[in-house]
Amino acid sequence: MPNPPPRKSGQAIIFLMVVLVIGLLVVIWNFDLHRVITAKMRVRNAADSAALAAARWQGKALNMIGDLNLIQAALISLAYADYVEAYGEWVSNGRETSGEPEPEFEDYLDYGEYETLHELRSRVAYVGPLAAFAVAQQAALNNGAFHDPELAENLVIMAEEIRDRVSRRPYDNAFDEYADLLEDLAANGVAVSSYSLRLRRHPLTDKKFYGAIAQAVAGWWCDFYSYRHLLGTYEGFDSWGKLNTEFKYSDMLDLKLGKFRTGYRRYPDDTDGPRFPNSAAFNEGDNPDEFLEELLGYIGSSEVVEAFGDPASIDALYDGDVNPVEWHVYDSSWAKSWPRATYYNEETDDRGGRFPIHSNIRPEFNYMGAEAGIGVSAIVGRGILASSGNPTVELAYKTKAKAFGFLNVEDPNLQTGGALVPPHYFGFVFPAFEEVRLIHSDIGDKVLEADFFRHVTEHLESYLESGTEACQRDCRYCQLLVEWEDLDREEGLAWLEKAYHNPDDNPCKPDEESDKVWGAAGGGATGGT
Repeated sequence: MPNPPPRKSGQAIIFLMVVLVIGLLVVIWNFDLHRVITAKMRVRNAADSAALAAARWQGKALNMIGDLNLIQAALISLAYADYVEAYGEWVSNGRETSGEPEPEFEDYLDYGEYETLHELRSRVAYVGPLAAFAVAQQAALNNGAFHDPELAENLVIMAEEIRDRVSRRPYDNAFDEYADLLEDLAANGVAVSSYSLRLRRHPLTDKKFYGAIAQAVAGWWCDFYSYRHLLGTYEGFDSWGKLNTEFKYSDMLDLKLGKFRTGYRRYPDDTDGPRFPNSAAFNEGDNPDEFLEELLGYIGSSEVVEAFGDPASIDALYDGDVNPVEWHVYDSSWAKSWPRATYYNEETDDRGGRFPIHSNIRPEFNYMGAEAGIGVSAIVGRGILASSGNPTVELAYKTKAKAFGFLNVEDPNLQTGGALVPPHYFGFVFPAFEEVRLIHSDIGDKVLEADFFRHVTEHLESYLESGTEACQRDCRYCQLLVEWEDLDREEGLAWLEKAYHNPDDNPCKPDEESDKVWGAAGGGATGGT
């Protein structure tokens, strides 16, 4: 009788164990991935909510300044009404024969009141944005963000610099007051940043330059087109152009306002007429008297002037015999339209504007000006499967929101033919802002993330003195400068030569089916990147 074949027991158990181990690794990997994604969504929600809260408070500050402007107009109109009444009594009493002096409009103006209103507006314009920044912190903390000690330390440094400012103060004790508020914020908890620096144009302070280095390391040189001169001229860290590393902080969440005194000026046709601040409607060559009539009509019909002033006497705002008082007005940045771009034109190599907005924007919303840029970062553990050498990942997110509003003015010259005009239509600040929206973070002023802000303010000076030996290991921008030293820049020049002088074999050419502008900024619909 033949022997039975040997039994192969246990093979199924081995297979099952392999499957269980693989399944366990998949579960752990999914758990780690879910943790990182959840943290990323929490960071994004915190930043978006902070930006919206800050923009809403910017709108409230602008509306408050606008109301104070109208209150000043109402007081001047009341003073003029009192003057007209007194002048009428003087005439009815026989003029000079009455023995009473002729009333003067100046005698009825209370410049002390106007100076008080001006200081109130100045306080709101200077400290109001800082209140918006404080509200942004609370909104971020309420949405899952955590206190960042490095941000708090940076606020303390900013406070010290502001105390040392020697420029003209907007009002007495303004800089000390602002610095005290910054220190209070640092002590109470800071979760998001709104860094803004007055940066001169230089590759080392341009974040896109570092992005181009990262792309070149991966073998893609197209983003170096704007910096192609460096590929042929750079000889070492001591060959960089002059860069002032004493950077000055800009006031956070600035409202972009100025001051203006009413009066008269001479126009190109050699006639004298009223002068106006930066306006969306009045241009050189327009009839100033007609525009003044429209401006005074709008002020006179406002609820504030109707309730507290005398609309019939509103013409006194431009009385040539009165010493002009100061008003708060919009600066020139509000007159800038939203950037637009055209489709990529292969024949003309036209890449359009800075940002690919293709649809028309309604005129009453087509302005820049004040905006709320917010940055946030968080360190998240990679999880159980992370390598011991790199157990964490830094999540960075930037976003921006903006307050929107309009004035209701009849203007037949508008493209829409309607009555809605942008807030800066007259140049003067009037209450107009009612809505806030998230916008793309690359529109308007740059939003500096905490790590890039730290790199620019703390690391660049030592790099320019000692080269890559001074580069910080924990700074990704410093490490990109190390990569920059090792790049084959001749290869980059050859790549760009091929890309821009051989249209049949252009590695930078976009897909024919894509309508995205080559090199355009990315980012989600909510404005984050």
